[in-house]
Amino acid sequence: MINIAKEFDLQQFKSKMLLQVHDELVFDVFKPELETIKSLVKDKMENAVKLIVPLDVEMNDAENWLLAH
Repeated sequence: MINIAKEFDLQQFKSKMLLQVHDELVFDVFKPELETIKSLVKDKMENAVKLIVPLDVEMNDAENWLLAH
C-alpha cells in the first residue's frame, strides 16, 4: 500500500486510494486512469514480497463497492 501511495504521488494521478477493508483495497478511480491504475496496483501488490508461492491479486471495478462484488 505504501508503494502504491508513493506511485500515485509520483505520477500525480487524480485517482485516490480510499481505504482497506480486511483483505481489500478500495480506490476512487478517475475513469481515464482505470487501466493504468489496475495494472499498477496488481503489479505492486503481487510483488510486495517474494514468496515461494506467488501472490495472486484479483480485482473488480464498478460504480460502487457493492456492485464490485
